[in-house]
Amino acid sequence: MITYGLSALDLEHANKKLDAQRSYLSNNFFHTSTGQVKTLLDVSFSANLSQRYYFQLSNKINTMHDLSISQGFKPVFLTITLDGFFRGFLTGNFSKWHRQSDSEKKDYLRHIPNNEVYGLLRDRINEEKKFTVKDLYNVLSFQWFNFSKSYAFKKLKRENKQYIYLKAAEPHKDGVPHLHVIMWIPSDSFDLFRKEFARSFPAPRNHKEIEDGNPGDTVGFQTAIYNPVGYIMKYAIKSFIDLRDKNDLDYLQAWYVKHKIRRITTSHSTIPQWVYQKVFALEKDWYHLTDLTVREPMLCEWSREDDYFILIEDTGRVLEYDRGLLTLRYIDGPVIKQLGELSDRPKIQPRRLEPVPSAWMKPEQKRYIDVFIEQDHYLYREGELFKPAPVPMQMSNLDLYGYWNALDLETVNPHHFAHVRNEMIKRNLIDGVEVPLNEFTEYYFNENWGIDYGF
Repeated sequence: MITYGLSALDLEHANKKLDAQRSYLSNNFFHTSTGQVKTLLDVSFSANLSQRYYFQLSNKINTMHDLSISQGFKPVFLTITLDGFFRGFLTGNFSKWHRQSDSEKKDYLRHIPNNEVYGLLRDRINEEKKFTVKDLYNVLSFQWFNFSKSYAFKKLKRENKQYIYLKAAEPHKDGVPHLHVIMWIPSDSFDLFRKEFARSFPAPRNHKEIEDGNPGDTVGFQTAIYNPVGYIMKYAIKSFIDLRDKNDLDYLQAWYVKHKIRRITTSHSTIPQWVYQKVFALEKDWYHLTDLTVREPMLCEWSREDDYFILIEDTGRVLEYDRGLLTLRYIDGPVIKQLGELSDRPKIQPRRLEPVPSAWMKPEQKRYIDVFIEQDHYLYREGELFKPAPVPMQMSNLDLYGYWNALDLETVNPHHFAHVRNEMIKRNLIDGVEVPLNEFTEYYFNENWGIDYGF
């Protein structure tokens, strides 16, 4: 039996957690506006407890596929894996990582996150601390984030073109995660996306050539796709419980629960997820809702902050939701159906503004006023004029060298002299040893400038 790195205790714990959620939702009731008694489970969209979630996902995937084909996009199937040495990280074995040369490590570290969002994983490598499965998933997510910010995506946005993707996470037999992604993009962008893919996902297996694909196809980047929806649904189906046959998680489904990993992630759809879930009771077809948004003129608007949306069809049919009340009607006509109750909270919630503690306030800065006298630049403050000192680090080598030679050693501020001198040494424009500014006193300046400072 494949356990995906989980123990029998992990599986038992995941099922107990699921049972507790099911019990809570089943034993909490509410009355609808028509007097019906329902449980929270009846309206749940939980991936493990409700068939609604899977049907909604299936409808959304088919809608995104049809929409992309109607816009002339072509599918690309991506398989994204990690380098083999990451497996050792799960057990604290960093020997394969240490076999990399220093230059290879330095180049690879830019593909590993070290921030609060994805985790301080470079620090964990330096300290040789064990990784978790979620850490490995975060490495993949970080690489995907960088890929999504690459030039290929920016070029599409600059040209006002769209892209659509569906991303599914899946474990190897030992629990190490990998990603399957189906993307729909303009076919003339394939080459650019292939190059960005090679830069963003460094594992060698991602770039292994295959024989049964189009020219340039690899294991990780395939363009010979004949059933794109089937590709991604194959991975989605087995990650969900078949609620018609059983109620318990198996090892594969428990892997997602234990490590808190999303099964499916999608690009933004034309109709937001929250709108679809609100309108689901009266309109279950995502394709129909999406079609409303691509017509001219667009007859839809929504606001998550105001808890409100309105969808108007060209037939005059109106779906409107306002703070808990969902209404189906026709323009200038009677209400046909109505679900829920209107909340008494205002559309725009007032914000409480707390006073900022004075200790957090920045002290007021005294500002200079720019003054130009006979084309010379001065700074004016409190009745005095000052000649601004240039910033050496912002000068070109030529300008800095000229400025250095023009310094008046009788009037120059010693610390400014030291700052310029240190910058000259950094750029190899003069020989010498940098001196910290706090050591560069006026006495030190007077004692040493004529001996060793290039004059």
